[in-house]
Amino acid sequence: MDVATVAPAIWLHAVRIFGSEQKASRWMETRLSELNDRTPAEVLANDPNDDGVETILDRIEYGVFG
Repeated sequence: MDVATVAPAIWLHAVRIFGSEQKASRWMETRLSELNDRTPAEVLANDPNDDGVETILDRIEYGVFG
């Protein structure tokens, strides 16, 4: 799934936070407990408007973990 096509704003946010497309892509394919053990890419493939991925990116950006 191409996150850049399905959810371009979220993709750009991830690239900005992680510093490269490669790191953002790796994160998009990582299973996260906050997403019920799904990857951000899976969540966005099912619903590009789901705000869960964006919320996690915001927390990472502002240093709020856990």
